[in-house]
Amino acid sequence: MVLVKRELASQPYPNPMNYSYLDKDVFGNPNLPENPKLSICLITYKHASYIRTCLDNILSQEVNFSYEILLGEDHSPDETASIVAEYANQHPTQIKAFIRSENVGGKANFLHCFLQCRGEYVIFIEGDDYWTDNTKLQQQVDFLDTHPHASACFHNAEIVYEDESGRLNENINSTDQAAWTNTADLVTEKEAWFMATASVMMRRQYVSTLPDWFVDCKSGDIPMYVILAEKGPIGYINKCMSVYRKNLGGQSFTDNTKSKEFIQNRMFMYSKINEYTAFKYNQAIRNILGEYHLLLINCLEHKSAPLKKIYHLFVAYFMFNELSFRKFKWLVRDNLISTESTLAYLKFRSKINRFIGR
Repeated sequence: MVLVKRELASQPYPNPMNYSYLDKDVFGNPNLPENPKLSICLITYKHASYIRTCLDNILSQEVNFSYEILLGEDHSPDETASIVAEYANQHPTQIKAFIRSENVGGKANFLHCFLQCRGEYVIFIEGDDYWTDNTKLQQQVDFLDTHPHASACFHNAEIVYEDESGRLNENINSTDQAAWTNTADLVTEKEAWFMATASVMMRRQYVSTLPDWFVDCKSGDIPMYVILAEKGPIGYINKCMSVYRKNLGGQSFTDNTKSKEFIQNRMFMYSKINEYTAFKYNQAIRNILGEYHLLLINCLEHKSAPLKKIYHLFVAYFMFNELSFRKFKWLVRDNLISTESTLAYLKFRSKINRFIGR
């Protein structure tokens, strides 16, 4: 999700979650159920090749409860909007579509729809992903109904690579995926990712209001799952019931690790998560922040800034829970000394050894 750039400050923002100005984009005359059990939040942008599959799989779900679909189409340059309009006209009792008159950005598009959800449970899906089991929603609703202590539940998903990488499709979760996930499991490492977005169903009561800082996080999934896990464990259903596409239109974490702005935003996010969780996971999060300081050493903006590189190396070292000369030496070797410099040094040392050995 892409954010409108704003200053990353610690003070509250004026009405950061007020997206009523986007209500004008509602399409047609939707007539949704009065008390839906489930809300499906669907956002789409440039998904003309995928959105029919996504909507067809939602509408073919076999359920014994009512649901609503809050659909945000973000002024796509392709035929996505016309396809959304077609489905909204055909299913006015299930779909409330917002077809944007201008592009508002992924985060605003998402939050406008998400905060309008009225169901007891909420699930979020993007227009290029889809569900593969017609009983998926029923299974997840049944799980949450029978596990009142759970804040959410998720299931396995298949990653389909359409990014010309040549990689074989694979499941996200391994066979030993734990039955329950707690906050500590989400901060064991940076970018911990084992819940496909379209697989997570949550209790709306825990996310009906979100902290102000959520708006400024480029990632929505990581802080959302922490917020949920702080309210109760997240359960796992050991079935593969959706597809997550990796296509050329997407943007992965590795695409951003050279960007100072992206790295600093992640540091902001984890710092706010640390505050939100009352520093219960302080050392784990400090380790993560240390990893991001190491990424800053080699970001594009610091390519010719040796003093900044050294600064971030020292900050990272003191963030980690292991303080030793060996650890410091490894950090210097892996982050300040380039491969080319190492090879040149080894070649020079080899020449010296041969000279001495004569």
